[in-house]
Amino acid sequence: MMAASQPFISGAISKTINMPNSATVQECMEAYVLSWRLGLKANALYRDGSKLSQPLQAALLDDDDLDTAEGLAEPAGIVRTEIVERVIERFITRRNRMPQRRKGYTQKAIVGGHKVHLRTGEYEDGRLGEIFIDMHKEGAAFRSLMNNFAIAISTGLQYGVPLEKYVKAFTFTRFEPSGIVEGNDTIKMATSILDYLFRELAVSYLGRNDLAHVVPEDLKPDSMGAGNREGTLMANEGSLESMVTSQGFVRSKFLVIKGSKPDSGAAAATTAVAVNSDARPAPANDGFQALDIEETVSESVDVQMAQVREARIKGYEGDACSECGNFTLVRNGTCLKCMTCGETSGCS
Repeated sequence: MMAASQPFISGAISKTINMPNSATVQECMEAYVLSWRLGLKANALYRDGSKLSQPLQAALLDDDDLDTAEGLAEPAGIVRTEIVERVIERFITRRNRMPQRRKGYTQKAIVGGHKVHLRTGEYEDGRLGEIFIDMHKEGAAFRSLMNNFAIAISTGLQYGVPLEKYVKAFTFTRFEPSGIVEGNDTIKMATSILDYLFRELAVSYLGRNDLAHVVPEDLKPDSMGAGNREGTLMANEGSLESMVTSQGFVRSKFLVIKGSKPDSGAAAATTAVAVNSDARPAPANDGFQALDIEETVSESVDVQMAQVREARIKGYEGDACSECGNFTLVRNGTCLKCMTCGETSGCS
């Protein structure tokens, strides 16, 4: 049968010649010679009982029949099967639900011309527990997929899935929309919406400055740009910053001033300043000093620092344009170019 089918098949025929246990070496050799004469390209031969275990059995024999059976040779080996009980231990992880009133932040950005809002929810200790993703003016199907994707991520976080696993899985994914990111201080380019979202979460909650294009220190007006700590974050850094939250959550004004010095002989500490809505200072805790800050002072400082950060983000060098006088010169190769009037300092 194999020889009759071989002329119509380009490859070899996958069929096995099953021989009884009584077959000799000479008979096996004759089978291979016959296959060669008939023009077969391959020959699979199996002798019954030649292996310790085999999928097919020619006859079912008891232990007594193995000794008294006539015309059948003794198998090469007897397989003894033991049925054991396998115990599967199942670990059930309980869901760590979010508090009814939780803090977080909302980040608006534009990725490749598409607006996306990322909103987070945190536990009391500052850990990320949920996310919400909202796409602006997108189709109902795409918006529903993103909303359900956010629900799946939030459920996994509350069941104990580390945020690092999600960051590793979804960063550097590539699909449209992608391109330049506008509205984010640290991320300037993303290969997809998911790449941007998990870069933002990694920078904000894991200190992964290696996934950011602009580190927070570069936005300070006195930044020197040494780059010694690029992509790193100290272990104790960010512990006090996790306490800073929205005014709607704490229902008071909460400011953080770094660099204050406590009693003599103690190391430099960070002073937390809390001003309640009724203009009375909050009670001081151990290691913190409660002060009363005027609202106008805090607002003016915030406005000035916001303007400085915005100028650093846009790349302004701080020099005045010789044509229009605006301080909107940015680096253009080895020269400077004014973003207001388009004048250059010498380059074409």
